[in-house]
Amino acid sequence: MNEALTAHQGRGNIDTLVLRALVRKLVARGLLSEDDVHALLFDAAKRMNEVGSGQTDPAARSMVNEDLAPAFLGPW
Repeated sequence: MNEALTAHQGRGNIDTLVLRALVRKLVARGLLSEDDVHALLFDAAKRMNEVGSGQTDPAARSMVNEDLAPAFLGPW
């Protein structure tokens, strides 16, 4: 069971890298704007359940601006 969990966690890292690369490529080609990416990340952050309920708008915005957007739109 531990082997399967480790394999899944390792694949999660690859999944994250591929998703970030895909988003960056779509932005570079003009198929997504940075505003589109911010809106998608905000929607996802709002649904995160860290303390028993969804994030407040200010908390979600902060998460997007400080952590998520730089990870998706920042330098490689």
